[in-house]
Amino acid sequence: MRATHRLTAATVKKLITTPPERTKYVPDGGGLHLQITPAGTASWVYRYQLHNRSREMGLGGFAAVTLADARAKAAEAARLKAAGIDPLGQKQHARKTAQREAERRLSFAAAAENYIALREPGWSKPNAEDWRSSIRRHAASLGRLDVSEIDTSHVLNVLEPVWTKKNTTAMHLRARIENVLDWATSKGHRAGANPARFTGHLENLLPKVQEKTANRPALDYRAIHGFMKALRAEAGDVARAMEFIILTGARTSEATGATWREIDLAGKIWHVPPERMKVHVAHDVPLSPQALALLEALPGEHAPDNRLFDSVKGKQVSDVVLSGLLRKLGYPLGSVTTHGFRSTVRTWLSERTQASPDVAEAVIAHDKRPKVQQAYERTRFFEQRVPLMTQWADFIDSPDARVVAFVSAA
Repeated sequence: MRATHRLTAATVKKLITTPPERTKYVPDGGGLHLQITPAGTASWVYRYQLHNRSREMGLGGFAAVTLADARAKAAEAARLKAAGIDPLGQKQHARKTAQREAERRLSFAAAAENYIALREPGWSKPNAEDWRSSIRRHAASLGRLDVSEIDTSHVLNVLEPVWTKKNTTAMHLRARIENVLDWATSKGHRAGANPARFTGHLENLLPKVQEKTANRPALDYRAIHGFMKALRAEAGDVARAMEFIILTGARTSEATGATWREIDLAGKIWHVPPERMKVHVAHDVPLSPQALALLEALPGEHAPDNRLFDSVKGKQVSDVVLSGLLRKLGYPLGSVTTHGFRSTVRTWLSERTQASPDVAEAVIAHDKRPKVQQAYERTRFFEQRVPLMTQWADFIDSPDARVVAFVSAA
């Protein structure tokens, strides 16, 4: 009888049609056997000796693996054994490696949801909804991709259609993609540089967009006392939101989206997280005694995730609602805007204090220093801003602007 290739397709078929009473191993040679059970199932196994121990490695069922394929698998196993490698150990190692690879695989959609769920406890509800909505609307093409497969071309395909048309939206979207991929890297689902990073990467591939700015009608700072007196006579969250905007010099969305988690009453600081800032850099706002008194007097439970201010419908106060309040106070459309109060604060800083331009810009969360200077001088001038915010609040409360002394804040 031949030492190898003893079996034929016809022989195998006959053996299967007449199952044995007990499991039977029919040799083909070279360690390859056809295993047949009393139930009539048949499979290929490679039997061998290693370190004086008998070992057996499955090569697949007869229905799925042909005789020729089984012989090829047995020959490869024999080659490994001759090289001093345990074929079964090699197979188990390969299986575990494949399992680990499968466990590391994660779609971008799943990664995004995991990241949002991780951060959501510290966010306002509208912010979490905005994250989900923007990724679903603009980054759908990334959704099914494994995070390990996402490269620069995938990110550009998402950003380019909106980069010049809706640049602010695109910038927020890019930062969110970067955050999700950074999380995926930390969790071991991907490796290498983040393809959504801007500095030194996407900034070289995307067109420069000149931000269109328009001067918002602003109230003269010398008229702020009378305006604030009328504003404080108005009851409700909308009026308090506008008062808070004026006292802090904050952007409308930053103030109306603020939650109690961001407020440190003891430290007299409002911590605005990066995801709620226009340039995605965290910003600490010193709270004057007047701002603290306003917050402490607000009704409600002040739970960490509750907003400071809500509209009468229980939603975030909108620009439209704030504009309506201005009309009610006697300021016609186009004469004064809520955003314009930032200009009011900035002009007061220039004309009534000795604050340096850098410090004055930091008060309203601007930073016009060159990028290199920003990188080396990371200060946000917080200590210099503390007395300025109190002086601004005191100026507002003074019926005569001329009695307010100059403030030194270099």
